[in-house]
Amino acid sequence: MSNSHQQDAWVKAWAERYPAPKEKKSRRGGLRGRSGRPRWLLIGLVVLGLLIVPAVAFAAGAQTFSSSSSRYTATIRNGGSGGATAQTCNTSTSQPACENNVNFGTNYAATYRTKGPTAVYFQTSGQGQATPFLLSPNATGEVQNLNANMVGGLTAQQLFSNYQQVSSTSPSLTRNEGGTVSSSVSCPSGSNILSQSASINQTNSTGSGNAVLQSVQPTSSTAAQATGIVVGPGGSTATYTITAYAVCASV
Repeated sequence: MSNSHQQDAWVKAWAERYPAPKEKKSRRGGLRGRSGRPRWLLIGLVVLGLLIVPAVAFAAGAQTFSSSSSRYTATIRNGGSGGATAQTCNTSTSQPACENNVNFGTNYAATYRTKGPTAVYFQTSGQGQATPFLLSPNATGEVQNLNANMVGGLTAQQLFSNYQQVSSTSPSLTRNEGGTVSSSVSCPSGSNILSQSASINQTNSTGSGNAVLQSVQPTSSTAAQATGIVVGPGGSTATYTITAYAVCASV
């Protein structure tokens, strides 16, 4: 037997008599060995794709959200101090508006609520005269509380309830210089006087006499009186009437 064959036989016999201990693999190593880097790399790419694809889809085109909910299709809340939504667009006159609310029912198309003093703020930076908002010509009903200003503590509804102007004219009289003619006017029952005025209609004069308005003032909450007087050189006269006017309303 050659030396090489003897050596091989000796090595084989030694290995059978004293076998080498088996290598213990850790659980982490086993997983790494069974799975391998390509598998984890593939999973990472899939997860990254799931995160990126929706963002790309939103940026790429219009999105439509539909539901049959009795409340809201989408609810956006910001628990911090910032806003909830921000919309920008580059539309023109012949294109859709940046925000378009259409209600196929009969309730409001939009509502705005705030704890602050102003619920909605309109601003324009267009050329020419600025118009913050337009009202459709098909809306012919009264807009309640559009102007919250009051006149003398009265609302517009109070001012224009049974709003009317009344007048009273005196007889045509001739008065000498310094002579007066008066006329009184009263509001209808249930209404109060808001303002008063007067006019003079002169039909004749002598010695350059002229009738002028001397005073017009309320005499009560429901009546007013106007007075005219003749002015001119001594001995002059004027023939005239005086009409008193009052604006009345139920208040």
